[in-house]
Amino acid sequence: MWGRVIEIMTAVWLAASPFVFGVQADPTLLWADLGVALLICVLSALSYWPPTRHAHLLILLVSIGLIVWGRFAVLPPTPAHQNHIFVGIFLSMMALIPNEASLPPRAWRKFPASDECP
Repeated sequence: MWGRVIEIMTAVWLAASPFVFGVQADPTLLWADLGVALLICVLSALSYWPPTRHAHLLILLVSIGLIVWGRFAVLPPTPAHQNHIFVGIFLSMMALIPNEASLPPRAWRKFPASDECP
């Protein structure tokens, strides 16, 4: 589940980035970043609940939206929109990581642990 933790950390960065780039005076950009960050946090958190364990895959749609918005909102992209492009690309990589990526395969987990080598 480390991928979901990184997604939440990236959402925190996205929420803080309007203040870092000095665009907090633009209410559209500020509220859009806060809304997208909240959506990323919700989808990542839903992945911890077994019935919605694949909710993190919806972050792929959010990341594509960030990339498109960052690229075509203003030409040439400002640093704040370049940040959207970078965060979108990074989130698209993180969203593809399965929840149980750090665990052995399920078939291996069925066997009892043995201290002896055969």
